Amino acid sequence: MKRDMSLIRELLLKLEVLEKSTFDIATVSSSEPEITIDGYSVDQTDYHMSLLYEAGLITSGADTDMMMDGTWIFRRLTWSGHDFIETVRDPEVWKRTKSGAGKLGGLAFEGIKNMATAYAKHLAKERLGLDL
Repeated sequence: MKRDMSLIRELLLKLEVLEKSTFDIATVSSSEPEITIDGYSVDQTDYHMSLLYEAGLITSGADTDMMMDGTWIFRRLTWSGHDFIETVRDPEVWKRTKSGAGKLGGLAFEGIKNMATAYAKHLAKERLGLDL
């Protein structure tokens, strides 16, 4: 299965707003509305959830990330997860990042993050007149 950075972004946005207290551990299933994303199958979502853990963008706070019944254990986004989602949160930044990556034939995760950062700086200049 191919990694889909749009699905990575959408999952992080959904996980970020889960209703739970700071130290609670949530259980979420790829077939439940909390993390279901239109146009993506349960298998795609499960694969990308495993990538989020593998990349260190989210943590379960447990010895395992997935329970036997296909339910994910989720505690919170990591520092890196928060940094990434803040970089790609703005729809215009994300649109430009995807377009730029597509013109290059794709980029690794750090390349996507760096490109998004560059576009965010460019938008700060356009919108606020700030050179970051």
